[in-house]
Amino acid sequence: MIFTQISFGPHAKSQYDDAEFLIHSYLGSLLHNGQIGRHYEIVPWQGQVVAYVNALGLGADRLRSHSCWGKEELKKIEAFFGRSPLWAANEDFPPKYKATWKNAPFLYLMTHFCDDESPLCRGDRNDVIPLFRVPITDQERDNAFYWLTTYRELDNIWIGSRELEMQAYRVLADPDSELSKTGRELCQAIEKATGVPTYYYLMRYHGREFAEEKKRRCPGCGKPWAVKQPKSEDDSKKTFREFDFQCEKCRLVSHCAPDINLRYAKIGEPKKIPKQNKSK
Repeated sequence: MIFTQISFGPHAKSQYDDAEFLIHSYLGSLLHNGQIGRHYEIVPWQGQVVAYVNALGLGADRLRSHSCWGKEELKKIEAFFGRSPLWAANEDFPPKYKATWKNAPFLYLMTHFCDDESPLCRGDRNDVIPLFRVPITDQERDNAFYWLTTYRELDNIWIGSRELEMQAYRVLADPDSELSKTGRELCQAIEKATGVPTYYYLMRYHGREFAEEKKRRCPGCGKPWAVKQPKSEDDSKKTFREFDFQCEKCRLVSHCAPDINLRYAKIGEPKKIPKQNKSK
């Protein structure tokens, strides 16, 4: 993230509330489109209205990066202040904020990063890719925002609530939960738009002894999915070095469970299919 100042322009004291309302709406459109992080401040400064935001990537300020809703909100801002907002980063964008999905061997969707960052990463370098740079639809980016918000809320409930801990964990760890289905649909949309294989990270915390854990099968298709260790550095660029499991068919990746708990290990494992009785 890059701490950035957005100067909107001067305002009459009697119009500050109106100005702040318009700016909130505008920044909300940028947030939903993956251009800025969720934490921002709007303040009066030297007769102007200024916002401090975390820009999530190079080009976040460009008109072409705005969603259709963002462009509409920008028109309202320009009509009110008589000018376009002026963006000024407090430092140059470092190389990682110029990261792109292009030429990536694979991508993956994972929320275990800073609260403000994008959930999409390159599989070879783990660079975070801002969603506003991915050629999915505006609606799909908006859906991604709500998916990410729900995921992080459930993650917080799992960590901080004893009474709802396991209910939240089941939703996070089950590939067929509504949350996982929405995330996997987003992966499909990203893969369709970019042509780059895109995987969904499936949480795994409660599991079995390491030897048994490595043998567990993909919860989607039931086939083996343990990642083979690369034989050389060149091979490592083609594999999921960060994950213990990868299913190419189901587009799922995961880790070995850090907690041995046989009671809850079945969560996220393949559902057993009952054997059919042979007709006589």
